[in-house]
Amino acid sequence: YPTYADLEDQKSSKYKEVLGDKFNEFTKAMGLISHGIGIGSFVYLRRIFEDLIEEAHSVAKQEPDWNENDFSKLHMDEKVKLLKFHLPKFLSDNYSIYSILSKGIHSLSEDECLKYFDTLKQSIELILDEKIEKIERLKKLDEMQKSISDIKSKIK
Repeated sequence: YPTYADLEDQKSSKYKEVLGDKFNEFTKAMGLISHGIGIGSFVYLRRIFEDLIEEAHSVAKQEPDWNENDFSKLHMDEKVKLLKFHLPKFLSDNYSIYSILSKGIHSLSEDECLKYFDTLKQSIELILDEKIEKIERLKKLDEMQKSISDIKSKIK
């Protein structure tokens, strides 16, 4: 019989490009859950969440009024609120995902983590779907701007 990871593998491959080297962590989370390891799977989902925050942080710290010292002192929920305009909407609206993942790592039982895993995995997928949509939209905008420019130069 196929494992949970086997069943999810094809579905999750669309996140390979947007996750980059963190894709391996996404598949590890699914591998662990397929073997009944809930707490360990939460670790990998939390690392993905943290990476999404760090990615937004890298963009935000290029802003002229950015204060890195203040940012480094913030808790994760405060960091998400500060980075709101650099993050997918689902993530900024549901920043409690991080505290749930942390609680799972530090104090929930294996059974509780197994019970909540699918909701948290799907939340990460929604965040990644939003990132993919943004990338595709920017790509399409760029293509159309080039095409319009090309048409404009040809009909002058």
